[in-house]
Amino acid sequence: MVAIAASALSVAALVFIVFCIIKFLMAVKDYSRTCYLIRQFPHEPSHPIWGHLFDHPGPNEKGLQYQREMTAKYPRVGSMWHNIGVHAEKDEYFEVFSVISKFTLDVILKCAFSYDTDCQKVGNQNPYVQAVYALSEMAVQRYFQPWFHSDWLYFLTPMGRKFRENCRVVHNVANDVISKRKITLANTPVRKQEVKKNCLDFLDILLTARDENGEGLTFDEIRAEVDTFLFEGHDTTASAISWAMYSLAQHADIQATCQEEIDELFKGRETDDFLWEDLSHLPYLSMCIKEALRLHSPVPSIQRELTQDTDIDGYIAPKGAIVNIVIYNIHHNPTVWQDSLEFRPERFTEENIKSRNPYAFIPFSAGPRNCIGQNFAMDEIKLVLAKTLHRFTLVADPDHKVEKS
Repeated sequence: MVAIAASALSVAALVFIVFCIIKFLMAVKDYSRTCYLIRQFPHEPSHPIWGHLFDHPGPNEKGLQYQREMTAKYPRVGSMWHNIGVHAEKDEYFEVFSVISKFTLDVILKCAFSYDTDCQKVGNQNPYVQAVYALSEMAVQRYFQPWFHSDWLYFLTPMGRKFRENCRVVHNVANDVISKRKITLANTPVRKQEVKKNCLDFLDILLTARDENGEGLTFDEIRAEVDTFLFEGHDTTASAISWAMYSLAQHADIQATCQEEIDELFKGRETDDFLWEDLSHLPYLSMCIKEALRLHSPVPSIQRELTQDTDIDGYIAPKGAIVNIVIYNIHHNPTVWQDSLEFRPERFTEENIKSRNPYAFIPFSAGPRNCIGQNFAMDEIKLVLAKTLHRFTLVADPDHKVEKS
């Protein structure tokens, strides 16, 4: 009897192992799983106004245009963190990404739905902040472990259960904030809303958005849009700022030129407060930012689903296929970028830009489905670098070798 039970158990174990191997091979073979995993982040279902900002369906051109119009109304961020000053006073080296990442999370939370976490002071003590960072890390871990691409298997694991717990934390906070804001907007006279229409944050815009039939977004759709903007915005921006700082720290002469440009902007002023129009008067800094985005692409690749059979260099890619666009390779193409591993801001003079194919530089993707937060991100990066370089000089730690993960 014991032998029979043991034999049955062995057969069951063998069947399970074979099943897992088959699932693994299918996951490796089926590249469309990439898009599937992207949809595992807290996000919205397809919607006639919005859709999903990362995995957007093709025919929804009106929705895309509406998103861009509302994105243009975002309030811009003028706050700045003081953590760098603490390290500067001690004349010590420190790892900049953790500081910048908390700052960008503060920024996007404040702009997305006026949620004050004060990440830079409380750090990871805030449960919401803990959940955001945990979800980002677990999503990457799951991506590189194909055997966890199956939902039923993944959510049986400790990591899968933790993923769900963190999703609940993020959603509960969003639910609370959205509910309170809906009450506030309901009690605000329409006239005041119209006067302040250019000062609405992302959540206000979502709550007041209406399609041509006068229909607004549902509660779940609003929450998901905010989550999408958060998860796809803060970490990439932090990476861009950090690599730009590192590049400038590695090239003291280029950094000095940026500082001269910034100092010239403040000549004759009584305060060192930045005005938003100042950002358009920093052309050399803008060139440095673009070169940093080229050299260290925050988003190294993107995926697109073909809406028709497409000839790609003699190969016919069928409709429905998922095409991987490797931005990092595009930005290091030796036929376009001479000495592509070198940091040369002059690549982005107006003359040089005009001489290149516009698709040679696509840090925010390109075309009708490019990043809707592009202007927001560029302004944020420029403001952070301008304020930092106006107060500090960046120096790379000679004893620390920076490696890309």
